[in-house]
This record gives sequence, C-alpha cells and structure tokens, in this order.
Amino acid sequence: MSPLPFAKKLRWSYMRLRSAQGIRHWFEKKSGGENEMFQYKPDISSCKRIILFLPAEQDKLFVVLPFVIALSENRSPDDFAIVTEESNRHILKALSVERLSLFYNSAAMLYGEADFFEMETRIQERKWDLCVFLQENADLPFLYLARITHAPYRLGIKQEFPFLNIALQSSSKNENIYANRKFLYKTFSIDTKKAEKESIRITQKNEKLSFNSKLSTSSTILLNLEPPINGKPWSESEVNTICKSFQPGWRLITIAATTQQLEPYAKVMDELEMRSNPVLLHSESIFSVLRQYPAIITLNSLHSHLFLNLSSIKILMLEQSNDYEIPNNQKMLKFGREGNYYSLAKLAAEFLKLPK
Repeated sequence: MSPLPFAKKLRWSYMRLRSAQGIRHWFEKKSGGENEMFQYKPDISSCKRIILFLPAEQDKLFVVLPFVIALSENRSPDDFAIVTEESNRHILKALSVERLSLFYNSAAMLYGEADFFEMETRIQERKWDLCVFLQENADLPFLYLARITHAPYRLGIKQEFPFLNIALQSSSKNENIYANRKFLYKTFSIDTKKAEKESIRITQKNEKLSFNSKLSTSSTILLNLEPPINGKPWSESEVNTICKSFQPGWRLITIAATTQQLEPYAKVMDELEMRSNPVLLHSESIFSVLRQYPAIITLNSLHSHLFLNLSSIKILMLEQSNDYEIPNNQKMLKFGREGNYYSLAKLAAEFLKLPK
C-alpha cells in the first residue's frame, strides 16, 4: 500500500473515536469547510457537466431510472457520470449507460479504504457543474463525495448543508419517490410521457420473447407480497384467503424484492404449501424470469411499474394507483382490495382464457 493511503487510513482510525457530531464536523472541514458562497441558478437544467448519485435501495433505483435515461441522452463520459453500486451493472448495461457509470462496492466504501480513495480520485478527475444526489439516507462518506465534486449546485432529496446546497423536497414525510421523480422531470424539462415510453421500450428490449413456445408455468400465478406504496400492508388473512380462492385450479407462488418482505407470511405459506422467492429485481435476467408466468397479482407496490412493462404477461392489480401509466389496458384486470377473492379467481380464469 502506498504511503499516502496508509497515512489517510491511520488518521481515520483515530478520527473514528470522536462523537457523531465530531465526525460530521471533520467531514465538513475536509470537504471544504462549513461556509461557501452560493447563488441559486434558476435554470439548473442548463448545466453541462452532471454527476448523479443513484439511490442505494433497489426499489427506488428502478423508479428513477426513466429520469436517468432521459438525462443521460446524447451525453458522453466527459460530461456525465452515474455513481452506483456494482450490483447494478447488469441493469445499467441493459439500459446502455454502463459506459457513463462509476461503480463501487458498498462494503468497501469506507473512508480509509483503497476503494474509497479511488472513487474520490475518479470523481475529482473532471470538473462538474451540477451534482444530483438521490440517496435519501446517505452515510457521511457519500455526502463527502458529493461535496468534493466541487459542483456549485448540489441537489439532494433532503437538507444536508453544506454537503448539498439545494433540497429537492421539504422535511414532509408525505413525499415519496414518485413525487420526487415528478419534480425532477419538471426541473429538467423532461417530457414525462416520452421518458416512460422509452423506459418501457428499453425494458422490453431485454425480453427474449418466444410466443410460440408453451409456458411450463401456465397454471401458476405470481402473488407479489411487497408492501404497497400507500395503504395497509398485506395481512396474513388476505394472503390466506387469496391463495385458497385460487385453489385447486391455480397454483400461486409468492414473490417479493427481499427475504425480509416475505418473513411475515412464512407461517401462512407453510400451511398452504406455497413456495416463496425473493426476486433480484436489479438482475438483467429478471425480465425473462417474470415473463414465464401468465399473470401477476400485485397491490400497488414500488415494482408494479416493472411488471407492467412486461409485454407477455397479464396483471391482476388490486387497487390501481395513479402513479402508473398503464401501457395496455387490455392486459390488466383491476379489482378492489375489499372485494370477494373467490370472484376474483373466477374472473381471472376468464381474463386469462386458460382452464379453470
């Protein structure tokens, strides 16, 4: 290890003994001090050189991808960079923006580690006009990286002065990732409909469609157990009732974005002999996996928009949300959450035109 990184690491080992406030003050001072002259530029969308930090959470990442694609259009690595986790490489490659990305391994992104200093160097190799920071609950090292971009305009979701000097939203807890994306579209004069259509087109480009082949899972429906954006989470009683209403004519398999989201339903799924599976939603192969099934039952989750982009499946959505622009109403069956699920099962058989 070279002397300079070792010296930095040694200083950091002593600095970690400070209080949380002391550590923050240290990062503030190292990144440029507490105060800086700042004059807001009304039209920040005119900035030429932009660096963008993507959300760490996979669900929020997928929501902002249409904005990222639109913002990166006709840009080169000289004037645009995306900072994101290495595990997102597959999806960014599929979206043709891998060449614009700086990837990191979150486990190694600690101040004092060689990977951190390498990222620090790569960020400072170029001059930036604007930093768009989309991490909501960022650690200080990432806020430090945002500030050392030395971009005069550093736009973040929350108030994080002096690391970020423009807040995207207030401290209201009613804001969500969709509201933030809508505000970003407006701020950067992005055509919302065009961005959504382009997102769907690129998503479908990753599907290896084979309409002539018979689906081996034609009698299996996926039940998405992710928590809804609005409203109450799924209950054990609901899961039990839905699954029983589809038996014996249909088999249901439960999915969710993480193992933790499936844990509350373990007992019910065990009783009903149902298989559950956490789905790796950032994987390049996820589109091929999901389209094996004829339908997905989903309840306004953060990933419902992803399911809607799959052209070969039909959606049984409980409580449609205005957050989603439905590309093809003919492939969607809307059903009230408080409705009779046995009726839903019968409607599903007719909707899918498959044997009951």
